[in-house]
Amino acid sequence: MDIVIKEGRLRRFCENICLKVGMLPQDTFVFVDTIIFASLRGIDSHGIMRFPFYIKRLERGGARVKPCIKKIEEGISTVLVDGDSGMGQVVSMYATNEAIAKAQKSGVSVVGVRNSSHFGAASYYSVKMAEKGMVGVSMSNTLPIMAAWGGSSRAIGNNPISVAIPYEEGKPIVLDIAMSKVAGGKVRLAAKEGRKIPFGWVLDIGGKETNDPVNFVKGGALLPFGEHKGYGLAVIVEVLAGVLTGAGMLHEVKSWLKTPEAPTNTGHCFMAISIESFMPMRDFKKRLDWMVKELKSTSLLSGFEEILVPGEIEYRIERQRKIEGIPVSIEIWEDLKRLSKYYGEPLDVS
Repeated sequence: MDIVIKEGRLRRFCENICLKVGMLPQDTFVFVDTIIFASLRGIDSHGIMRFPFYIKRLERGGARVKPCIKKIEEGISTVLVDGDSGMGQVVSMYATNEAIAKAQKSGVSVVGVRNSSHFGAASYYSVKMAEKGMVGVSMSNTLPIMAAWGGSSRAIGNNPISVAIPYEEGKPIVLDIAMSKVAGGKVRLAAKEGRKIPFGWVLDIGGKETNDPVNFVKGGALLPFGEHKGYGLAVIVEVLAGVLTGAGMLHEVKSWLKTPEAPTNTGHCFMAISIESFMPMRDFKKRLDWMVKELKSTSLLSGFEEILVPGEIEYRIERQRKIEGIPVSIEIWEDLKRLSKYYGEPLDVS
């Protein structure tokens, strides 16, 4: 049975540990906020379960506690950022703010990032752009954990991408997907909790489909969603986040989990489109609302109760967890208790 922890308690616990590690208060807020954001929205593979791994990277120097993030190149609507091997969340929020500022002036912006690391849930950054009246796009490459379509071993990252669009107040339309049939973190979570997974998610190290998530942890490969389609999208993200930015590409991107003492040189790409550059926001939302209502009025297949738009399920989970708290498995609870003991930071469910 899961242990349920209130959002505020979990946030304070994580923030206090980050401060004890030596992170700056403003960086601590951003980093922890990304974790709580993911856990609240049910993106558990990128939520609190990741926190102990991130702390290990800070402890061992794979991620700089106080990075010197800087701009390498800058144009009217573009920026290239060097993350100085900082926490991916901190570097990415810096880049997101740059994307927003550029788009507010020029209508559209593209910000590339090199020398970063795992940035958590991609939708955190796209939603931040949507909150500023933008269509926000965020993407990242990762170390190779997915097979190329037709391949039998790891070749490319599952390279997540998110797009967020302003809609109702506090409820943007949000797409957040990785290019594999399932996020690697979800498979790792299943392995940690001793659960089986469906066939078709993972290949073992010999190139055969398996329902044992441990086979992925031991070096197996995720399979792309939609066969060639997911693989094709992963290639595009690799170009935009890796090739274009000067970051690591494919196997040049190192594991942030297995080598906590080493930089990963992960690349990201952020894009913002100012809606007001095209039409007044009220007109845009009116048109968008018409589109959503048309979709939702579609006749249903047997077994379905309603038509949803991207991000709607996560929004409902978030509302529930803000009231009830964030569920944490016994295995992850034990990881957090070890951190609690090591740093002398109390952890309870109140």
